[in-house]
This record gives sequence, C-alpha cells and structure tokens, in this order.
Amino acid sequence: MFVLIVRIIAALSAYGKPGQIALAMAFGVTLAVIPGGTLLWWILLIILMMVRINQAALLVTMGLGRLILPAFADPLSEQLGYYLLTRPFMTEPMTSILSVPGLMWLRLNDSFVFGALVSGLLSIPFCFLIFRVIVGLWRRYAAAPFRSFISRIGARVPLAKRIAQGVRAVSRGRASL
Repeated sequence: MFVLIVRIIAALSAYGKPGQIALAMAFGVTLAVIPGGTLLWWILLIILMMVRINQAALLVTMGLGRLILPAFADPLSEQLGYYLLTRPFMTEPMTSILSVPGLMWLRLNDSFVFGALVSGLLSIPFCFLIFRVIVGLWRRYAAAPFRSFISRIGARVPLAKRIAQGVRAVSRGRASL
C-alpha cells in the first residue's frame, strides 16, 4: 500500500502525462462499479494491467471507488441492467452471446453485472474529463504546497519522510518501487 501511495502522489505531482493518469483513474472508476467476484471484472483488470497506463492511479482510484460508489451506483446499475435486458431488441444479441461456450461465465445475463458494465463504460469519457481537470489543478496549485508540507512534517513523522523520499525518487526515475 505504501508503494501505491508514493506512486500516485508522484504521478499526480510530476510523473506521467496528465491524460494517461486521468484515463487510468477513469478505468479505475469503471472497475469499481463492476462487481468484483465476476470473471468479467478479472478479465478487464488483467487487460488494464497489460496496457500502458498508470497502474497506481488505476488501483488507488478503484480502491477508493469501491468504498464510495456502491452506496448509490449499485441500485442504479441494477435498474439499468434490468431495463436493458428486458428490452425486445436485446433478446437476440444476448441469446447469441450466451450460446457461445464459456461466455456465460461473464454473467452478462445478470442485470446487475450488465448494468454495471454499461454504466461503467458510459462513465469513462466523463470521468476522464473530470480527472484530467483535477490532475491539472493539482499540478498547478496543490503539488508544491503539498511537497513543502510533507517536507516540514517529515522530521517529526518518519512515515511522511519516507513518503517524501519515495515521491522524489520515483519522480526523478531513480527508483522503481
């Protein structure tokens, strides 16, 4: 967890392109919405870990999203999935998809999983724009005061000193934590 904290702070401050970080965070929100016990979630996670995005931003956003989003996203995902799966135009495509051996393990016939997948995929552009603005604002206004705050309390709190050293090392490309 320490490594993830260092990497996300370094990424937000100076490491990586802002668009790359924002896209990773948008995909993290998508993974946070999709139920984690499904094969679909694991396949998406493995694919996203192989793509060149900031994995620290993806994992931290997914973890925070898992804490925050279920309260209001799960009922909406269930209703959206039920609405879409009960429409007549979805009968033929879903029948053909579920008749392929192995694809039924993705649980796309479950209204909650299907609704979460659709809502997660539809949220990617909006989350990307929001996170792109947040990363830009962080770099412009909050990164320098945050660094000075961490360096001031680093003498008193050893964990803060380690975080500051790790962020500096990762930002300079000297250490791959």
